[in-house]
Amino acid sequence: MNIAVIGNNYFGPKIAKELQRYDSLNIYIYYDTNGKTSDKIKFLINIFKIDVVYSFSASISGGGALNIALKFNKKIIQHFIGSDVLSAIEDFNNKKINYDLINRSQYLCIEQHLQEELKTININAITKLIIVAELPKVKHPKLPESFVVLAYIGNNNPIFYGINTIIKLANDFKEIEFRVAGLKNYPNIPSNVKLLGWVDMNKEYQNSVVHIRMPQHDGLGFSVLEALSYGLVVFRNYNSPHVNYFKNYDDLVMQMREVKNAFNKGKLEINYDAINFIENKYKKEFFLKDIINILLKDNNDS
Repeated sequence: MNIAVIGNNYFGPKIAKELQRYDSLNIYIYYDTNGKTSDKIKFLINIFKIDVVYSFSASISGGGALNIALKFNKKIIQHFIGSDVLSAIEDFNNKKINYDLINRSQYLCIEQHLQEELKTININAITKLIIVAELPKVKHPKLPESFVVLAYIGNNNPIFYGINTIIKLANDFKEIEFRVAGLKNYPNIPSNVKLLGWVDMNKEYQNSVVHIRMPQHDGLGFSVLEALSYGLVVFRNYNSPHVNYFKNYDDLVMQMREVKNAFNKGKLEINYDAINFIENKYKKEFFLKDIINILLKDNNDS
């Protein structure tokens, strides 16, 4: 079969590559139909031999490649991954709904909380995770000598990813070094906040005690899985296994103080339960196989 992967232009190519590596009997090609005119043309030319369109990022309103897939009666699998859920909710509220697309699509989502959000707009999505990189396997993790907090803040939307909360924390915990990956520049940053840009995250995890992830809306949160694989304490504003979930800023401050005090007294331990959980549950091949089975399943199968 010929499977066209479209959607997110960061993860999409990686997914197509890994699917092809795992399944050499079928063809997986990524088309950046949102960003490249040449890929739009290639997709249109190849539509006659494409059997399945797999969009990693989903829509209820359609457009572009999804509309073409509809017109040519292709099997459509759409995978909600995060902020596309917010877009779908906005489209639903604005009555920008393509019911033909909804009825013809099989919807997936990468996290259970996304599934619950989608139910509010009458979209039934199956929770299916997919990861395209092996998570680190740390043989002998150890706590660093200094209490360091690591965060990721995207350059494209720092406020969405929580930069203001990082700044507030840094002012409330002046003795702590906050290291921020992703973001290169931002005004009025406290002296104990280091903006790193793109860096070797493995090295950063090794030298950190805490990882914070707190976007206004989240999907999988791959950095959460990476941090847990190193046994870090992970603060997150979404509840998931082996994280320290916080409800609001005061709750985050309270938990930060508790972890910092335990570290200062030598009572903080590596989170081995989290390490074992990640190692046993998050195996790339398992998720790839699961997605391939869905992509290749005949439309007439029950």
